[in-house]
Amino acid sequence: MRGWKIRGFAAVLAAASVSAVGFATPGAASAACTGANIEGNGASVEANAHKEAWEPTFNKKCAESKTEQVTYLSTSSNKGLESWGVLHLAEKFKGFGVANAFVAADDPPNAAQEAEILEEENPVSGAKVLTIPVLQYAVAIAVHLPEGCTAEGGKKGAVKRLILSDATLQGIFAHTITKWEQVPGVVGASCNKSAPIVRVVRKEGAGATSTFEKFLFEINKEPVVGSETWNQLAEHVENITWPDEGENLLRAEKGSGMASLIAKTAGTIGYVNLSELRQNAAFTPTGGGGAGTSIFWAELDSKGTKYQDPSTNGEENTAADANCANESYITLNASGKAGKFPPPSTESEWNEVTASTTQKASYPLCGFAYVLSLTDFANFSEEKFPTSAAEVETVQNYLGFTVSTEGQTLLDEKHDFLELPNSEAKKGADNVDKIAQQGVAKIAY
Repeated sequence: MRGWKIRGFAAVLAAASVSAVGFATPGAASAACTGANIEGNGASVEANAHKEAWEPTFNKKCAESKTEQVTYLSTSSNKGLESWGVLHLAEKFKGFGVANAFVAADDPPNAAQEAEILEEENPVSGAKVLTIPVLQYAVAIAVHLPEGCTAEGGKKGAVKRLILSDATLQGIFAHTITKWEQVPGVVGASCNKSAPIVRVVRKEGAGATSTFEKFLFEINKEPVVGSETWNQLAEHVENITWPDEGENLLRAEKGSGMASLIAKTAGTIGYVNLSELRQNAAFTPTGGGGAGTSIFWAELDSKGTKYQDPSTNGEENTAADANCANESYITLNASGKAGKFPPPSTESEWNEVTASTTQKASYPLCGFAYVLSLTDFANFSEEKFPTSAAEVETVQNYLGFTVSTEGQTLLDEKHDFLELPNSEAKKGADNVDKIAQQGVAKIAY
C-alpha cells in the first residue's frame, strides 16, 4: 500500500486492524506492488471515474511489475449486485474472487439484499457488507423536442432550453402529462405541440433509475403503478417497471444507449448521468445541440422559483463538475418520512439516501455512487471462486485511493463528477469522505 494521503484521517486508519495477515492500512507504507490483479464491475454511472480518472493513475504505480492492476467493467448496478449473490441467480453469480473483487452501484443494497449477499458465506462468519460512497453525480434530463420545436425558458427567459418544474417532471414520467403542448416553454412556428411525449428509460435495472425514482417519490408519494409508489419501484433490483408501459415508452441499455436513442428520436425525454450524456456530442454545441436547438438537457426546479443546471458550466462542449457542491441530502423511508443524513457508517444501509428537492444553490437531482466491499473476504471463498489475501490487498489499496485526497481531486479534473462532501471543501459539511475512509479500513481478508 503506497501511501495515498487521506484527508486528515491517517491516525484513525492506522489504528484499524485490517486482517490477520498483516496488511498495512490505507495511508501507510508497505511492500510495493504485492497485490494481485483484479476486476470489478457494476454501475455505468461511475465507469468514467474508474476508466478515466482512478484506474490510469493507480495502475501506473505498479505498471512495471504488472501487479496490482485494476480493471473496471461497466455493466449496471443490478448486474453488479447479482454477480455478488443478490436474488440468488446461480447463472449470474460470479463469486468474490479476482475476476469480481468489488461491485459498484449507484443503487446501494437494502437490508434484504445485503442479507442475500451474506448468505453466500462459506462458512457463515458474521461478515458485513460495506457500502462505500466514492463520488457525487448529477442525473441530467435529456430532451429531444418534436421536429420544428425549440424552447423558451431558463432564468429570465435568457436560456433557450426547457426549465422543468417538479410537477411537470413527475407528471411526464407518471404519464399524466402526455403531450408536448402540456410542457411550458415549447415553441416554434412549425412545432407540432400535440405530438406525444415519448419517455426513454433503462432497459436493465439501474442505479440511475433508482436515484431518479426516489427523487420523483419526494414530489409524489402516491402509488403510480398499481399499489406501488415511486420509492417501491426504485427498490426493485430489476427496477424496470413504469406507469403505462404500453404507451410512448422506449428502452435503451446503459446511460450512453439512452443518450444515443434520445439524440436520434424526436419527441423523447429521458434521464442520463451527466458524465455519459456530455460525451454524446448531439447535446452540446459541437454537435449542433444545446440552447436554441431541439436537443439539450433541461434545467430543473430549485425552491420553486429558481432553476439549476446539472453542470457547473452549462451545455458547453467540455466537461466540468456536477453541480452538486451545496447539495442537501436526506434519508427518506418507505412512508416518505425524512431522516438524518448521513448514515453513521458504511455498515449502515445507504439505499434511502436521496437529494432533497428543495435546494438553494445546487442542482436538485444529484446522488452518490458507491463501491461495495466486505469485512471478511476469506469466508466467501469457495473452490470455484477462490479469494486470496493478495486480491484483498489490491481491493483495499484501490478503494483507499479512490477516497483519498489524490483520488478525489482527480474527479475535479473535468469528468462531470464531484468529490464527496468534506469539511475542507465546505464548513460544516457532512464528512461523507471520512465515513468512506473508515469503511475502507474495515476491508479484511
